[in-house]
Amino acid sequence: MTPTPPLATAPSDSHSAAYQRIVHSVLADARHQMEHIAEAARMALQSRQDQARTPGELHALREAREQLSRLAFVMAERYPDALRKALAEESAQHEEKPTRSLFSIHFDDLELMDEAQINESVERARARQVLITAVEGPLADLDALVCAALGLPRVQPEHNPLRPEVFLQALQALVSQMQVTTQVRHDWMGPLAHALGNELRALYLAQIERLKQSGVQPVGYAMRQGDGQVIYVAPAAGGASPGFASETDLPEAAASADPLLTLDRLRRLLLGEFSEPAALMEEALPFQAALPPSSPIAAAPGRGPAEPFTNPLAREFDHPDPLPPIDVPIDPPAPDFAATVPAAFEALQEMNQVDRMMERLGSQRSKAGDGSADHAAHTPRRHAGGLGEVLSMEVVSLMVDNIARDARLMWPVQQFVRALEPALMQLALADPRFFSHKEHAARRLLQDITDRSLAFNGTEAPGFQSFMRSLMNIAGPLATATIEGPQDFEHVLEQLHAKWAEKDQARKEERLRAIEALQHAEQRHLLAAQISREIWLLPQIGEVPEAVSRFLLGPWAQVVAQARLTDTSGSTDPGRYQELVDALIWSAQPQLTRAHTGRLARLLPKLLAKLREGLASIDYPAARTEAVFELLMQLHQQAFKHGPRAAAPPPAAVADAPALAQPAPLDDDDPWVAPSEARESGHMDLSESPESVNAAVAPEPTAVDPTALPPLAVGTWANLLVAGQWERTQLSWIGSQGNLFLFTSASGRTQSMTLRLLDRLFQQGALQVLTEQSVVDGALDAVAQAAMRNSVESRL
Repeated sequence: MTPTPPLATAPSDSHSAAYQRIVHSVLADARHQMEHIAEAARMALQSRQDQARTPGELHALREAREQLSRLAFVMAERYPDALRKALAEESAQHEEKPTRSLFSIHFDDLELMDEAQINESVERARARQVLITAVEGPLADLDALVCAALGLPRVQPEHNPLRPEVFLQALQALVSQMQVTTQVRHDWMGPLAHALGNELRALYLAQIERLKQSGVQPVGYAMRQGDGQVIYVAPAAGGASPGFASETDLPEAAASADPLLTLDRLRRLLLGEFSEPAALMEEALPFQAALPPSSPIAAAPGRGPAEPFTNPLAREFDHPDPLPPIDVPIDPPAPDFAATVPAAFEALQEMNQVDRMMERLGSQRSKAGDGSADHAAHTPRRHAGGLGEVLSMEVVSLMVDNIARDARLMWPVQQFVRALEPALMQLALADPRFFSHKEHAARRLLQDITDRSLAFNGTEAPGFQSFMRSLMNIAGPLATATIEGPQDFEHVLEQLHAKWAEKDQARKEERLRAIEALQHAEQRHLLAAQISREIWLLPQIGEVPEAVSRFLLGPWAQVVAQARLTDTSGSTDPGRYQELVDALIWSAQPQLTRAHTGRLARLLPKLLAKLREGLASIDYPAARTEAVFELLMQLHQQAFKHGPRAAAPPPAAVADAPALAQPAPLDDDDPWVAPSEARESGHMDLSESPESVNAAVAPEPTAVDPTALPPLAVGTWANLLVAGQWERTQLSWIGSQGNLFLFTSASGRTQSMTLRLLDRLFQQGALQVLTEQSVVDGALDAVAQAAMRNSVESRL
């Protein structure tokens, strides 16, 4: 039997032992669990087969049940190994691959997916939704207990290896090995997921009781408070853990999408498959032709072959043809009626959905324009694009609604985006590339407007009124324009960029100077770290007092590095600062210098002058080295005294010097920035980090992971607490080593900091990240999530 790989990092105590026993017991019982799941699924298929309404459905369900009966033994044999692999993979990857909701599909990824991948994603999401519904309560309690058994101070669900996703991953891997048809797999997954949910609920309840009997107490959930402090919410009465929410929860705006918008149709829209005349109409024509002329469907007004499948708001519904009398006989259908009726009914049903969607969109447009004639004049023009036209309008409507609901945007910007909706609708009909090309001028315009607006934290912020005037004057005319194509948006984008560039030029120059200063500090520190390691390896470094060795490994390594970076002569030791290291180590050992006082007397004037010269080259604060110079003076005086060697003074005098850390090589991850460079870049020192955040100005409490700074990219907006005041600022540069960061506010003020300080500010609540994802990308992803939900809910 294959040995079980380590599943998680857990402390070596009794709780950890209880946790490991649970994991191994789950693996040991996996075969028995799969036998129960397969039998429950087989019975569910039998019940559905008994209720089948058509021969086709009866045949499909019988095939699925027979295949499951035939392969149940093989599935039970293979399931333990599949579950073992899933547990090991999740344990190994949860640090690098954060758990993502199955609904968090990215809009721009849809083009790269084929139909099989779409179906698999929807199938997996449906199965997960079934599992979450079955185990939601017990899973929250188990998360709290497992995290306690692992020694974690708070609940981190991704560390629980018994999550439903792990079992679902094992189940899907197992089903894929059975080599059954797509239809059989589809018929299997629903019953299998229901059965797995019931098994997991029983499993979780049993393991909860087992952990409690082992003495494990559940941990709480981390919440960041208004004052920036992180607290842990205690478990509720009875040990239940609060705050659990299903990952299938979607934003309110995204959840309101019309059922016609599914993931597969959205993908087809991005690929341009709806650019031809309505295919669905063609699918319905054979069915209509098979009906007698007296059929109400065949005689439906406005459904003839010559009329495209377009905006039903333009049709007349005042005098619909009456239904035929009930006693009028209906001719029998054509011989191929059974073959065409399913697809035709589906097509006609989609026609009705299109009608309802267009009525809803028309109602929204009327409300937005207050029913005015001017608004009606700028309603999107009709195109014979059929389903693609309607889907394009729906996607634009949802995207705009999501952007306008984004809490990061101030209300004038939200309303301005809403005003652009008619223009975007026209563009989507004239140029479908708007959805599929991320660099499309219209998408870039929306992105630049929303992103730039994040520079202001209020309507009264300096520069906001000027920003809005530029939008109204340059981009505002788009709201009432007739859009022919992307060139209309390209022209506006160029004008806006030119307008903004005028105001950005001065700030750009300041930012570039700050970046240049930080880049030099980073290069110097990387070289200084290498030099520091070389000094640390010198044989005599351990013979000098600790304060002296710290000085050589820290400030003096920076001096040597600065000389090498600025040297143009090609010297191997510019300034002869490296040579001074050996001389200083020798002079700091009275037991050696006492025998060579003449040599020491000749060395000291040059030594001290060179030390001061080198420190001045990097503008090193004199206060930080004054104690070191006093210590050297005392050591040198001992060399000229007769008698036994006096004890070296304790290094307490220099203990408070910030630059003199532990006697070890420089830390690559914590660069030192010279005072002149700090002034140029607005560098913040660790001592400037606030102890707490003013509760009066802090944002509302939010659930966070206080130990993990989210990944940051250039362009990320954040709120930063500076001198007791919140400031909206943007990450404008990250050092090549990822340990220096520069933020720039809308006014041009720069703030730089090390990664260590950045992490501290985040944990203290003095740094709040606003944009891990752009507004437009988030809005489009929400559209994809809504399409995913519709796909999940529409499949049987």
